Amino acid sequence: MKAEDIINRQLNWAKRKGIETVKDFPLKRKGVESVKDYPLYCSSVSKNIFDGLHENTKEQFDKADGNELKDGRYPAKMKALFSSSALCVNLFQYFADGNGKNDAKELLIACKLITHECNEQIIIEFEKKFETGISTPNLDVVIGIGESQLIAIESKFTEPYAKHDKKKFNFIQEKYGRKKLWRNAGNLFSKLGFDTESIKTIRYKEKGKEKIIKGWPIFNKYHYLDAAQLIKHILGVTNSLKNNIEEKNTEITLVYLWYDAFGTEGAMHREEIEDFRKTIEDATSQKIKVRHATYQEVICNLCEILGDSHRDYLNYVTERYL
Repeated sequence: MKAEDIINRQLNWAKRKGIETVKDFPLKRKGVESVKDYPLYCSSVSKNIFDGLHENTKEQFDKADGNELKDGRYPAKMKALFSSSALCVNLFQYFADGNGKNDAKELLIACKLITHECNEQIIIEFEKKFETGISTPNLDVVIGIGESQLIAIESKFTEPYAKHDKKKFNFIQEKYGRKKLWRNAGNLFSKLGFDTESIKTIRYKEKGKEKIIKGWPIFNKYHYLDAAQLIKHILGVTNSLKNNIEEKNTEITLVYLWYDAFGTEGAMHREEIEDFRKTIEDATSQKIKVRHATYQEVICNLCEILGDSHRDYLNYVTERYL
């Protein structure tokens, strides 16, 4: 299954449900105004989300800088049927309001991140920023379990299976070469071979323009996994929470939650994720744990764990994503 196959399944789902898509969207290019239809984008964000976008969720996305909810040159990103943010919200928002109605503990058990013995407070937040010292990347979902554990989740839908400029892929810019940025991430800097001799100059095209970057290519063997993005998330979390890590022994877990394309591409993607997990945990002596799961696995587990009172939610996620 390729990216276009996943997208077509989502489009067929929307057609079956009679979901209205974006029509006559204003398009401005080189001073010429025109309109265009976007059949892969819902007419509103709420139509792409189970039970609509809750106020708490909306506030969290409004504080982020990803333009997920606002129309710009193109329709808002979360209107897209193939949006990984929409997929993430459709799974997690149901458990995120903190009103006790839907037990987030059951979700984390389905993700195999905690056991039934866990009784600490669970807080789920979307698009939380973590400062690396160079940049401030957003994580799709951050889950706090008391003060003992923080789970940082990166969500992927069709992105791993889309065509990429591999020259740009898995590349850490030279500006990240300050060793102090990496001090809370164990021995990761040297383990990844970052030194002045290994800096490369790379040229790539973005939006038709050639760009040049200096830095370190990492994991060039990966074709589906954006390892550079995950490394930056590790830097952000470990730097932002250094006091918690040192003083409260907070356990940090990076979770890669991905949509399985099955077949050869899905299998190769899984192998790359597992290789990345082993590399990071070996390099940091498991100071930073890396876990991964597919959306399909988690949804199937939820179907076994949740009862009939959650039928509407389960019907939605199974019909749409399984």
